[in-house]
Amino acid sequence: MELIEPLGHHELFLVILQLTVLLFVARVLGEAFSSIGQPAVVGELLAGVVLGPSLLGVVVPGAYESLFVVSESQFHLLEIISWLGLIMLLLVTGFETDIDLVISKGRTALLLSLGGILVPFVTGFALGWFLPSEFIVSADDRLVFSLFVATAMSISAIPVIAKILLELDVIRRDIGQLILAAGMVDDTIGWILLATVAGLARTGVADLDSAAVTIVSVLAFLGAAFTIGRRIIADTIRWVDNVIGGDIAMISTVMLFTLAAGALTQYMGLEAILGAFVVGVLAGQVKRFSYRVRHVFEAVTLAIFAPLFFAIAGLRMDVTVLADPLVFGVGLVVLSVACIGKFGGIVSVSGLAGLSKWEGITIGGGMNARGAMEIIVATIGLGLGILTTSMYSIIVVVAIVTSLMAPAIMRWSIPKIEMGEAERKRIERERYLQDSFVNNLDRVLLPTRGTADTQYAARLLSPLFRNLQTDLDLLCITPSTETRGSSGGVRDRIRRFVTRLGDRRGDGSDRNRVNRKGHPDSDETERVFSRIEQQLGTLSGETRRLVRETDGSAAESILETAAGGYDLVVLGERTLEGSTDASLFSPTVDRVVQETPCPAMVVSASGVDGREPTKMDEPIERILLPTIGTQASRHAAEIAFTIALEERALVEVVHVVTSHRSDDRFVARTPPPQEVEIGERIVDREAELGRQLGANVVTTVLFSDSPGEELVGIADRTDADAVIMGSNKRPMTRRAFFGPNVEDVLTNAPCPVVVLSSP
Repeated sequence: MELIEPLGHHELFLVILQLTVLLFVARVLGEAFSSIGQPAVVGELLAGVVLGPSLLGVVVPGAYESLFVVSESQFHLLEIISWLGLIMLLLVTGFETDIDLVISKGRTALLLSLGGILVPFVTGFALGWFLPSEFIVSADDRLVFSLFVATAMSISAIPVIAKILLELDVIRRDIGQLILAAGMVDDTIGWILLATVAGLARTGVADLDSAAVTIVSVLAFLGAAFTIGRRIIADTIRWVDNVIGGDIAMISTVMLFTLAAGALTQYMGLEAILGAFVVGVLAGQVKRFSYRVRHVFEAVTLAIFAPLFFAIAGLRMDVTVLADPLVFGVGLVVLSVACIGKFGGIVSVSGLAGLSKWEGITIGGGMNARGAMEIIVATIGLGLGILTTSMYSIIVVVAIVTSLMAPAIMRWSIPKIEMGEAERKRIERERYLQDSFVNNLDRVLLPTRGTADTQYAARLLSPLFRNLQTDLDLLCITPSTETRGSSGGVRDRIRRFVTRLGDRRGDGSDRNRVNRKGHPDSDETERVFSRIEQQLGTLSGETRRLVRETDGSAAESILETAAGGYDLVVLGERTLEGSTDASLFSPTVDRVVQETPCPAMVVSASGVDGREPTKMDEPIERILLPTIGTQASRHAAEIAFTIALEERALVEVVHVVTSHRSDDRFVARTPPPQEVEIGERIVDREAELGRQLGANVVTTVLFSDSPGEELVGIADRTDADAVIMGSNKRPMTRRAFFGPNVEDVLTNAPCPVVVLSSP
């Protein structure tokens, strides 16, 4: 086998220098356009024009020739980078696409896309039929030429549109999602038309079989992607997060799926960007692929690869050919027909689609952008011998000019589109979910011994995680074989080591599961898990059973497991009575609360003392939510409102203003009216969150010298079913301490109490 020679020193130097210059000019022009209120994509597209034969080639021809007048193989190195940027940009676009919203507006998107395809196709065909023969390679091929021009006029540029929507911060609005949906349908139909016309150019006859194969291929890929592919991507991302973890592993996984899907769609005769876009949509629906990780990927894409893609696309343009009066005149006609066809076609059907005038103008202006997609079409036409060099340049000019027009039109028209109440609430909810404590709980650990407190903790976790893709691990600690007097041979030691390793990594393999053959405690462990799972019911995420053997402290085993990337540890524990060291909890729970690396939620089910587990299924009708306005209180509020929504319960948000005693001489006393006003702002802030989520909320603000006793009294008088409160751990010798008020409630409340603590 002959070895492939490595890239030469000069070739490598040249491509690095080209990328340096392209990225620098693209970012400088992008920032310049941003500073005057225009999207950066405009400057990035112009960067290629500035560095191409249109400007640099005229002003400093020597520099232009040294940099960009290179061999085809050398320029292909830039094209590879350009395609990588295009694929990454479509992946980011997929992240921001709400497929449920697109489906809900499917009829509207279909009408818009048909208007954006049929009208420009008809006007483009007529244009091609009547253009002077100087722009046709062969007069005998006018039919093929006309069909090709019609196809070029019908194309939209999803990458350019997506970049504009991202920069205008409207991609999550209904109008942005409609443009993306209609644009994807447009481009899919455009790919089918392009395949048909290309087949006609190659064979001289209309290749209907090729068009049919393309249609079937698109439908087959989408069908497989949104069924089997959705599950594969979700399970793989979850597995990577459990076993490896970290942003790097997550981004690498999604990028691998993107490249694989792009290769598949390219192999199927479609475009690689279709595969990238679909992977972005599917990955964006996976809860484990968090907003934070997406933002990291998006930042790299928009800062480096997208500007390079747009700059390289503009590099192909040569406006010097427009110096010929005939070419310039034909260019104006082609540009006019392209704009009138696409813009007019969409605006004409916007009324039928139930859209306002300004919505029609915005969508028409956005989809009028042709960008690199039309440049790709023009390149294919040039390679097939359909287009002359002059016609190729005209189509590239149309692609650039329409891409420059789109952001100006959209920036002008979008502010005139009123946001409906449903859209406003949806966007507000999405913004809340990005920073939500509950929504970002990906992995939760519930150590259990099967007690009533742990069962009630599971009872609360059921409505909390019922509709969230949160994975819940149930952990049971058992004595080791050595502790039980087993031989403790090499095989046992190896098994224990592997089990611990798997637990640290969050591995869901069988070695961490219960019911190993011959395990002397397997029956009891099975009963423990069964009680908990009965209370949990059916959850959207994965529920796993983990068993860890220990010959020492159970707390140590729980802490080692919790260090494996969990977002929350839930502990069911009854408060101790008559403890000599004033500890509220058992030594195990006390230590876990003190040392856990993640937030801990303690559930004390003192109010269900003596109940049988089956009676824990009684509905929760009223939740008491004490708050002092801290972040811990905010997180507890999220938990309370989420449970209340599922249980259809009322949440009473309470703030107790502490009256200063007369001996507090060193405390600056605040006038009572101001204290009440502050308290009202605190409860109103939490109540607004609850109402935003759809919960039934009431608020209470009162004075008391003993807030803990007052909260216990409220819970008793209102017959509350649970108290949920947040508290930060306070430094205290040898035990977990949340403050006297929280401990009063934990010790004396007549109902179950949940305390969420931050590390």
